[in-house]
Amino acid sequence: MRASQRFSARRAHAGLGGLIIAASTASGQLPNASPAAFAMGGNYTAMARGYEAVALNPANLAAPGRPFISFGALIQGGSFGLEPVDLTSFYKVRGTLVDSATRASWVSLARQSGRQRIRGDMGLTPLALSVGPIGLQAGLVMATNVDLSPDAFEALLFGNAGNSGGQPKTLNLLGTEVGASVFATGAASFALPLPLKLAGGLVSNEHLSIGFTGKYVIGAAFALARDAGSTFGSIGNIDFPMILPDTAAFNSIPNLGVGTGADMGLAWSAGGWRLGILAENVFNSFKWDTTKLKFAPNKGVLDPSDSTSKINSDQQPFGAAPQPLKDLVIAQAFKPAITIGVALKVTNFLTLTGDIHKQTGGDEAILIGPRDRMGVGAELRILPFIALRSGIASVTDGWQAGAGVGFHVLGYELGLSGSVRRRGAATESGILVGLVGIGR
Repeated sequence: MRASQRFSARRAHAGLGGLIIAASTASGQLPNASPAAFAMGGNYTAMARGYEAVALNPANLAAPGRPFISFGALIQGGSFGLEPVDLTSFYKVRGTLVDSATRASWVSLARQSGRQRIRGDMGLTPLALSVGPIGLQAGLVMATNVDLSPDAFEALLFGNAGNSGGQPKTLNLLGTEVGASVFATGAASFALPLPLKLAGGLVSNEHLSIGFTGKYVIGAAFALARDAGSTFGSIGNIDFPMILPDTAAFNSIPNLGVGTGADMGLAWSAGGWRLGILAENVFNSFKWDTTKLKFAPNKGVLDPSDSTSKINSDQQPFGAAPQPLKDLVIAQAFKPAITIGVALKVTNFLTLTGDIHKQTGGDEAILIGPRDRMGVGAELRILPFIALRSGIASVTDGWQAGAGVGFHVLGYELGLSGSVRRRGAATESGILVGLVGIGR
């Protein structure tokens, strides 16, 4: 019985889902489902070994130390941030009636920034599994972005009187944009060892592997609106065109676009060194199906003194939308990204990691989380059954940091991780709790 238990602890790497309210949960179209990666600021490309390798580097599924079996289920998370008026600003006035002076200071911050932004993303992994060099993952990711013009933010806080002491004023909503999308992805990975010695026998225990991930992506929801010059005062002149799903598309499982894609990874190790390279979206054919999208003009006049005034929100064919809005929808795609990671086992109880991530593409690239990232991480094992982890990274418009601890018990690990991310003036923070195995 004891021998059997020892074998299970070494070869099984099982995981049951945790709750994430996270600062960074997605890698491309696949959520990050690793408590260790979360704690180390995402700097885990060279370290991922079990089911988490499907999203982080499939080549690790054939690398030394990978578990024979691993799985995770119902792992979920998300992030939410505001800028320049952030959640801290609202927290300071919790439980009170916000006075006009405070609201006016918030409007002033938005005018200095040029906008008030609301941004969020979420990831859900219903199931992830690896058996030997084969891995599977199902994931759902969502991204939202709302930009309010300073006048729109003022209208939200003060109504059509603005902050002028109750006197009506005209506010311009130009610059206000709203975007949201949801993607469901199924992925399968496999990895193979390569009979190559890059160091020519100069280092011990050299190993090289290559891995591939195939993805099937479904666009489950989509909305995009961009104000075309609305004004809001004693009379509202509204011009806020919007692209949204055809309501008929929701008579069945939402499918607003499909595509296939592939990632490729390399993993090299020798002595205490590990190197990982992930090329995401080597190809990706996903496009929104414009035959399943509609256009709502959201145009008209709101006059309190005229009961016949109204806003036209009737759905029209996609082709009736303004050309700039159509062009943006048609151009949206998942663009290639490259991540290079390195890890060094300094001692038996200390491992250091570093990652560099670069996203290609311009405004047409579908982004979930920061565009670029560069950082370092560390795992310290003071005792055999306790792992302390931390990491920090520079990301687009700011930085992110994480920390966590893993408790090893009977071949499993309870991972507790926290993270904070600063993007512009927005602070996003979170916590992850997950039960995974420690098999190696």
